[in-house]
Amino acid sequence: MVRSAAAARALCALVALACAAGCSPAAPPSAPGSPGPVGAAVDQFRDEYASGSVVLQVTDTGGAPFTVVRAELDDPRFQDGTVWSGSADLTAGQTLSLPAALAAARCNLGASDTAPSLRVRLADGTDHTVAAADPHAVLPRLHGEQCFAQQAALAVRLRLEDTLGAGSTPSTAVLTLAADAPAEPTGTSAGPTGTPPQGILEAVEGTILLGEDPGRPWPHGVILAPGTRVALAVRPARCDPHAVAEDKVGTLLPVELGVGDATGVVKVAAPPALRAALYRFVARACGWPAG
Repeated sequence: MVRSAAAARALCALVALACAAGCSPAAPPSAPGSPGPVGAAVDQFRDEYASGSVVLQVTDTGGAPFTVVRAELDDPRFQDGTVWSGSADLTAGQTLSLPAALAAARCNLGASDTAPSLRVRLADGTDHTVAAADPHAVLPRLHGEQCFAQQAALAVRLRLEDTLGAGSTPSTAVLTLAADAPAEPTGTSAGPTGTPPQGILEAVEGTILLGEDPGRPWPHGVILAPGTRVALAVRPARCDPHAVAEDKVGTLLPVELGVGDATGVVKVAAPPALRAALYRFVARACGWPAG
């Protein structure tokens, strides 16, 4: 019995020494740079199509609430600066979509296997760098669109004129697509002789708001020299008041261009005066009562 008691006392002493030497206070659960209780993704909603911005989605994957004060996209395909800042509270399992203007694309890059991530700062001062999912492949699409738009701008710059012309019938109207002088080439952007590439109008796509007038098909194969004006006869694509009322991109006209060896789509936005005129035209052509 004496030996057993002595052994027990010795064991207790050893445990106490071990704790004194190695049982330091636990590290904070959200140490800087650790994944912590944060999940991340990148997406784009219909509201962001016209501006090309994105949403940075942050999820509380832990069991405790926290507050986000900053989120920034880290992706080698884009310059720094895709940032949301403010104050957003999350509870366990909740996801918030934080809008951010997408920074300019880095074009002429080699292949990269680097996945996007979000750098998320919480109100407690901790930072979390978290791999970001991109379930709808938003970032590669936007990167391609931006880079083609940069290339196309060296051939021609497109705009829609303010005035909406009368069509051949009350249910049609005429948009004018104008080609302006291209951007000044820089570096290796110009062709091999230093001249800008040529832009060719390959096709125009309809929108949820506007379709082609069957009696006046939209032209294609048009060389877009500075000063070129292309008339586009349009009709309402649909007369569903609910869909039109919720429209976000109906006055954003997709134009397919050929530039050198590349073909892509640039989106030409209607200026405010034309946008208002288009909505009035659709209402009138669809026979809706004046509001």
